[in-house]
Amino acid sequence: MRISGLASGMDVDSMVQQLMKANRVPLDKLNQKKQTLEWKRDSYRTINSQLVDFRNNKLTAYRKSEALNVFKAEVSGDDKAISVKATTNANRVPMEVKVESLATQFTYGGETPVAANANAKMTLDQLQPGGPDKYTLSVSRGPNDPNKVDFEFSKNESIGSVIRKINSELKANVTASFDEATGKFSIASNEYGSKALQLDGSDFLNAMKIDPTKPSGGDKAKATINGNPMEFNSNKNTINGVEITFLAPSKQGEVSKITTKTDSDKIFETITSFIKDYNSVLDALNKKVDEQRYRDYTPLTDEQKKAMKEDEVKLWNEKAQSGLLKNDEILRSAIASLRQPVVTASVTGSTMKLSGIGITTGEWFEGGKLSISDPDKLRKAIEEHPDEVIELFTGTGVSSPSQPKGFFNDLYDGLDKPLKMLADRAGTNRYSADISVKFNEQSIMGKELTSLKDNIKVMTKKLTEMEKKYYTQFNAMETAMNKLNSQSASLANFGMK
Repeated sequence: MRISGLASGMDVDSMVQQLMKANRVPLDKLNQKKQTLEWKRDSYRTINSQLVDFRNNKLTAYRKSEALNVFKAEVSGDDKAISVKATTNANRVPMEVKVESLATQFTYGGETPVAANANAKMTLDQLQPGGPDKYTLSVSRGPNDPNKVDFEFSKNESIGSVIRKINSELKANVTASFDEATGKFSIASNEYGSKALQLDGSDFLNAMKIDPTKPSGGDKAKATINGNPMEFNSNKNTINGVEITFLAPSKQGEVSKITTKTDSDKIFETITSFIKDYNSVLDALNKKVDEQRYRDYTPLTDEQKKAMKEDEVKLWNEKAQSGLLKNDEILRSAIASLRQPVVTASVTGSTMKLSGIGITTGEWFEGGKLSISDPDKLRKAIEEHPDEVIELFTGTGVSSPSQPKGFFNDLYDGLDKPLKMLADRAGTNRYSADISVKFNEQSIMGKELTSLKDNIKVMTKKLTEMEKKYYTQFNAMETAMNKLNSQSASLANFGMK
């Protein structure tokens, strides 16, 4: 129980708070240091998110060959027989294609209904009453197939369950299906143009009305390309750098004509989009590195916040958080990782550089931002030297110290170091752009914050005990004064008598 100066007439609470104010200064400094560290770590996480998004999402997409596919294939004549898609390796050789027949899957069954009014819920026992308790099926590509797969089914398993088991086993490389409209069950090889599929298991095959001696399909695709008869194990094949998909046999007396041309618009749009993303992340880094630091604006204490308006606290905190990453070495490393490949990107056996095809870094005050300073020059390079432009950005695909990796790959690899540095220092996630992901508390800053929290906890307890001690001392003083006042009053009364 606290006595608030009834005997002494002193404001005990006020005096204790004044005594504690000086003692709380070290605790306030610890809390301010903790807040500053948390703000700095949050800033690191924001930067990490932007870098991860740029590297793992955007750059990964730009590195794919489809993003910089400068070629476009078109079909004239019989355009119902084939469809085409140019790859980055298209050599622009014109082709005439006549499709004789399509490749087919080697299939068993599908000729006789398994039962009258059959549905996928029917069990093997219902299909074959009085049959065995267990049904077995072996799927192989011949008697000595090391990848042979053996299935076992209970008599109570449904057709649907059987299908799921077969199709989920990738090693079997087959597709089981059931047509409820016709009641027919079939098993087909996932390979086209091959008859190497063997099924064994008489009870199962009888239940599913499959005759293992009467398979169908497994034929190769046949087509004549530029006058040359050819056979294929698939209906999708790449010839002269063009992916040709056979859709149907060609019409009588007609051919499909394939022409490949340079599509400068697509690659131009890809480069334009990349530059926008590149400049965005570079601008974010430059702003943080150059952000003004207001050293007089330290984190507010609880007492200071109580004495200020909400808008004043907000403005104060903005200045207190400004410049926490000014000239930060990790951010500078990230900036260097972004800017260095702009200069070093090259093509084997060529003088082609980014600056040589109209892509420049602008004025010094723009902080290294890229721009297409000469669009006509870039389009001309794409149309006249598409292979070199693609190699400039994505490399040759050959892993060798002597081979340029390409601009996109240099950027991708270079950003790994600053991301690792961020993870080590701030405990950020190198692979996630999600800013809600928890920090790794075993990082440098994580351990520092843990230590600060422990010190704050110890000091808070110490101050609480100190405050109790002050109140105890004042209470003792008040009790003594009450006793003295009581004695004085008694003596005064005695004198009056």
